[in-house]
Amino acid sequence: MEYSHYYNSSRLTTETETAAATCMQNLSKWMPAVNEIRTWPEYTTQPLRTLPNLAHKLGVQEIFVKDESRRFGTELGSFKALGAPYSVYKILAEEVHAKKGVWPTSAELRTDKYHDITQNITVCVATDGNQGRGLAYGAKIFGCRCVDYIHNHVSEGRAKRMMDLGAIVIRIDGEYEASVGRAKEDARMNGWYFVSSTSWSDFDNDVPQHVMNAYMVVLEEAVALTPQLDHISHVFVCGGVGSIAAAIFQGFYTHLSRDQTTPAHMPRFILVEPSEADCLLQSAKSGQMRQSNGTLRTLMAGLACRAPSPAAWKILTWLTSDFIAVPDSVTVDGMKALANGNEGDIPVVVGESSAASLGVMLGSGADPILRHKVGLDENSQVVIFGLEGATDPQIYESLVGKSPAAVFEAQDRFIAQIPV
Repeated sequence: MEYSHYYNSSRLTTETETAAATCMQNLSKWMPAVNEIRTWPEYTTQPLRTLPNLAHKLGVQEIFVKDESRRFGTELGSFKALGAPYSVYKILAEEVHAKKGVWPTSAELRTDKYHDITQNITVCVATDGNQGRGLAYGAKIFGCRCVDYIHNHVSEGRAKRMMDLGAIVIRIDGEYEASVGRAKEDARMNGWYFVSSTSWSDFDNDVPQHVMNAYMVVLEEAVALTPQLDHISHVFVCGGVGSIAAAIFQGFYTHLSRDQTTPAHMPRFILVEPSEADCLLQSAKSGQMRQSNGTLRTLMAGLACRAPSPAAWKILTWLTSDFIAVPDSVTVDGMKALANGNEGDIPVVVGESSAASLGVMLGSGADPILRHKVGLDENSQVVIFGLEGATDPQIYESLVGKSPAAVFEAQDRFIAQIPV
């Protein structure tokens, strides 16, 4: 398997901890967001799948896959269906409070009670698809307007799914960063809210905090569903600008460090990204933030980012052990293995921007050097975060050879056969 690997020797040092401390503190109070989202009518806990047969074949003890493919339904099917809608709720609640002196509940905002205020609010974002779809969904259920900015690599299928949720979609001639610049400038000029997890100021402002705190629903579910959290040896997350990886790694660190009398053994925190959009690996190698020199042309559309989130990067520098960049073939291998239920395991729908982690695990089975580099052995217990489902069903089917609906049907049949 072709790959680039960098081990972070600055991990868990006093210097990197000090640099990350303000960000960590600003993101430390995520439970109110988690508890709020748990009250929403569309909320259900999303599963942690086990792949025991594949684990055996690859010579590790356990492989767990956090499955976000049905988060708020398969039409959303991504962790980003959490952050943007929660931020919309918080933005609109602030607006109502400012004008009427009361704090509306999320249930009230789903009605017409404050529509005279919310209908005049516009939220916007630059997106590869998932964040824009989540924002459009939040705007739809809570009653405001949404504008999504996409760059010239975003598929028509993803654009249409945003429009189907009521968003105005504006395509920019350029890369993701160009759409970010346009969205931020339009928001500034028009008095809109720019809703993104990217922070340029240590997560000290409300919107990135809200987005990141809502993402922790995924982390809290995974922690609750993991049989023995302190036995986990490896945590894999795919990275674009690095926000969700920073959130998940911080969450694991916090849970495992709560008993201060006995320092916890930290798992290897492994970040996987496309070779053509490897800003995080290049930054790690340089010891400071760097842009990727790649083309950004990758199937892993949600990871096609030129540069890291400055605030997330501080957390990643402290906590990430391994940075790995891989070509698109690795994520396709992961998608197929998960969809087919390799070795007789449960079939799982994981999209292009989140399957590369499983692809790396597959590669380690045939590459002793890679296996050694990331510290895998027969005692390893691995958690892989599958953070999106089939975000463009046509692309998914063209890569996997079967539709996401067919994989979900096979998954349901598998579950039905499990003895109660």
